[in-house]
Amino acid sequence: MTKLEQKVFKYIQQYDLCHAGDRLLIACSAGADSMALLHYLHREQQHLGVKVAAVHVNHMLRAEDATGDRHYVETFCKERNIPVYATDISIPSILEAERGNMQAVCRRERYAYFEQAMIESNSTKLVVAHHADDQVESVLMNLIRGSHDIGIQGIRRRRPFANGELIRPFLSITRTDILEYLQTYNQGYREDCSNQKDSYTRNRLRHHVVPLLRDENPKVAEAVQHYTEKVQADEELLQSLAEHALEDVLVEKQKDLWKININAFQNKPLALQRRIILLLLKYLYKDTTIVQSYTLWNAILKLTQTTAGNATIDLPKKAKAIRQYDELILINTVEDSSKLLSKTIQFGQWMNLTNNLRIYIGRVDGDIPQDTTSQAKSYFVNSTSFAQPLHIRGRMDGDRIQLLGANVQKRISRLFIDDKVPLALREDWPIIVTNDNEVIAVPGLRVSSYFSNSKRLTDDTIFIVDQQTL
Repeated sequence: MTKLEQKVFKYIQQYDLCHAGDRLLIACSAGADSMALLHYLHREQQHLGVKVAAVHVNHMLRAEDATGDRHYVETFCKERNIPVYATDISIPSILEAERGNMQAVCRRERYAYFEQAMIESNSTKLVVAHHADDQVESVLMNLIRGSHDIGIQGIRRRRPFANGELIRPFLSITRTDILEYLQTYNQGYREDCSNQKDSYTRNRLRHHVVPLLRDENPKVAEAVQHYTEKVQADEELLQSLAEHALEDVLVEKQKDLWKININAFQNKPLALQRRIILLLLKYLYKDTTIVQSYTLWNAILKLTQTTAGNATIDLPKKAKAIRQYDELILINTVEDSSKLLSKTIQFGQWMNLTNNLRIYIGRVDGDIPQDTTSQAKSYFVNSTSFAQPLHIRGRMDGDRIQLLGANVQKRISRLFIDDKVPLALREDWPIIVTNDNEVIAVPGLRVSSYFSNSKRLTDDTIFIVDQQTL
């Protein structure tokens, strides 16, 4: 029995990576690592009580070589009656249209097809061939890039994916173990010539840095494996604590807005403060490169070191972090508010506004919507009290409103200050005006004296404001 077989079976059992009855979809590029993975799991499927299938993506970057890789995987599977899912994706065409990072685009498109194949094959696990040497390279890359703790935790042995999980049973073995296994079983594979190019950071580390580390410690891969397993276990505990800590400091959470109390936040240990910020960034971004940015989370952390004065920093993709009064607010402002404002209100239907608001204006005796949230507020008014139709627009200089329950008019700018509306939200906050341009409501904040909290005899219209932001 080879080292690979001994180590991998023990690793699968130790971490309960798969169970009897699992349907494993193995990502296979035709390279040494993935061919060894496919060969091993096919041999062991009866022993493990699983069924295997393979998935292959041709990125169409290496012409005939790439076509040969696909043919190699399909032939291997056909000879062994292994179901195989394969596709060609024109990465060059996508890059021409998007002008993005080639590796990032390849990964995105590849995993999108993996997800599709998982669902189509009814697989429970996607299995990929990352091994211990890959782990060394990943930790080094993230240290060099200055990634946050998430990055230097290394590659995880499992994570949720599609309708199941992604698992990495080869993290306990090295490239040497893989080559020994392939030689033992006389199993071939195909070389990707791009792996020899030093134009990629990972390749430079693989060719020049890792060999030096191995000279210092022949078991460097094993040492890094032990390190990442310890760090990942510690991080799981800290992450759980951070989730509870976030609940303690969270003032409000909407789809695109998160608000925390800075005083409560400052009472948390620094380790939890950092992880609370990371949780908030995860809500904002799916891009792990952004979430792991030391510069980004450290800039947000600095905002919370005082409650004196207001401050705003611009985040990637038009998001903002705002310190206002004693609160930290993270806002996703990707929506183009100009498309939502300056519209005539349609009666009898929901109308979505900026800042996670929506309104409904309709007849009291009509079909009132039942899908309101617990945050919804209802008001009543006589529709003959003001000029129709009503409009939604952004605020204008000099806007005033005669507030419900008040005897004087109030400037909208003052209303925003008194209600602690973040500066970044004020310009896009929706204002409801009559056909004569009289302000009668600032949804989510206040309404005018035309309205009542309870229905009066003359009221024929209901006004519902839902999902208040502040």
